[in-house]
Amino acid sequence: MNFPAFARPISYKLVLGLYLPAGLIMLAVYLVSVHTDTPVWMFTRDPADITLSSPFIGIVSNLCILLWCATAAISFFAFLTLKKQGLEKMAVFFLLSGFITSLLLLDDLFLLHERIFPQWFHWRQRYIYISYVSIVLVYLVAFRKTILKSNFIMLALALGFFLLSVVVDCISAKMEDFIPFSHLYEDGFKLFGLASWLGYYAQTALQAISQAGDRQ
Repeated sequence: MNFPAFARPISYKLVLGLYLPAGLIMLAVYLVSVHTDTPVWMFTRDPADITLSSPFIGIVSNLCILLWCATAAISFFAFLTLKKQGLEKMAVFFLLSGFITSLLLLDDLFLLHERIFPQWFHWRQRYIYISYVSIVLVYLVAFRKTILKSNFIMLALALGFFLLSVVVDCISAKMEDFIPFSHLYEDGFKLFGLASWLGYYAQTALQAISQAGDRQ
């Protein structure tokens, strides 16, 4: 039986992919709440609502999270599309791009290199930075031919802005008053870097998918 596109049965894989992770997250929230005797609302409500502070608190940080998330979503979508069209090499490029972006997203969202890793695992921030830089360098070398065929200037700008953000962070950590308004520069460079990061992968994904469509 042929159904209209809007009335076709929902795939069980789609249902599992959408609702299983959400269900596991809520189950984890419940278990952690019970185990730590922490109210559930501490995990589910908005921080600004909990602290009765301004809804604009951390707005630049939240925008950065959205940019990370948008880039990861675009990368994974490009991976699925290009894989379906048989372009394995480009598909793998976007798959790993999505994983790296997701790693940096989680780090930024949960303060991994600032609090979780140093406080819980006693890892020094310098080693965490070195690990992230090493992952990115291996990625850049592995896909250098693909990157050089794209508009890599945007990617270079993104990496440059990220480097400036890290430099300001390191200097302000050692000499807090050395750079006035250090957070403005640190987070501003990161925001510019993320705008470039999103722009690069969005443009590259659009070009790759369009070229793949032209070959069909």
